Amino acid sequence: MARNENNQRQLKGYYGFQKKYPSRRGERPIHESRRAKKRERIRIALFCVFLCCLFVGSFVFVKFCYNLSTRPLDNNVIEEAPIVTADNLGTVRATYLPNDILDDIGKLNDFLDTAKENGFNSVMLDFKTREGILTYNSNLMKYQGTEKFVEIDSSIIERIKLDGFLILGRIYCFEDTVAPQRLNAYVYEDAEKSRIWFDDSAITGGRVWLDPTNSKATNYIASVIDEVTSLGVDCIYLDSVQFPESRPGAVPVYTKDDTTLNKNLVLMKFIEKAVASANKRPVILGCPLECADGGNTEKWGGTLFDTSAHICSPLLESPNSSDFISYIENSYLVYNDRAQNNFSTVKVIPTIKIPVENLDFYEKISSSKAESYIIVP
Repeated sequence: MARNENNQRQLKGYYGFQKKYPSRRGERPIHESRRAKKRERIRIALFCVFLCCLFVGSFVFVKFCYNLSTRPLDNNVIEEAPIVTADNLGTVRATYLPNDILDDIGKLNDFLDTAKENGFNSVMLDFKTREGILTYNSNLMKYQGTEKFVEIDSSIIERIKLDGFLILGRIYCFEDTVAPQRLNAYVYEDAEKSRIWFDDSAITGGRVWLDPTNSKATNYIASVIDEVTSLGVDCIYLDSVQFPESRPGAVPVYTKDDTTLNKNLVLMKFIEKAVASANKRPVILGCPLECADGGNTEKWGGTLFDTSAHICSPLLESPNSSDFISYIENSYLVYNDRAQNNFSTVKVIPTIKIPVENLDFYEKISSSKAESYIIVP
């Protein structure tokens, strides 16, 4: 059947059964209400507002990045001083700073000025005294005695460092009359631990000591070292790292059979623990000259010249037969030459004991061959 190409019926764009019809903005409902038209206008307005906010936010962000990239660097930024270690310690010329001076800011300023004039760049402070007193605010033990002392706090440390001084924190280790009772870490006279040992008779003021073989004692001292380094001390100076010396009628006893006790090994392990507690700060082992050269079986089980401590500091006293400065120079060179063959202790800084303050002595020693030294009264 042939197709009728002359059909006069007009085609419509939509039919009555359709719900939408085409428009410029897409298909729209045929029976569109006023509410629908209003919602569409609101959507269009919100979209325009969003585009405006996006443009403004992008502009602000780009402007901020540009200003940040073109801002000059601040040359006045204060950086924290690096931690002093054994590798960057350098020259140490220290003088002992008495605790009672810390109570008067004027005296402290005068002391630091004089120390700088005499060529010192470091000071030594007692943080654990020979009696066992902790001279700072410690969480380990509170002192309940009558002896007066100035508590070392952050303001004192900051004042000393303000003048560029290093701080050596001296800690007396096993020579302690306070901690043994608190820790129950006495040295005894018998293996049954029924009689406490004293380093002298009661009439002459005999004192107790911490037992180097007792883990309570070594852990306590290690905790003290950890607290002291947290205060900002640059170096730890260990003193009285030894077994107490017997006296007539009172021989200290540590084990059931002390003939098998290796005292040198006990002290070596303690020094290792002390170095680990120092938080990477240099550890200086202060000791009598005999401890570094010759040794003593009763006190150290030998010598303590080469230990885990970074620096050995033998005590030098003025000889009666020779010039003190020459004696210091020769000792400094000889012992540092010996230290080159050590495994751990890499440097020797002598502790020099002078009977009276002598300005002429300070001038001579500052120009001597001894590059580093620690002066104690």
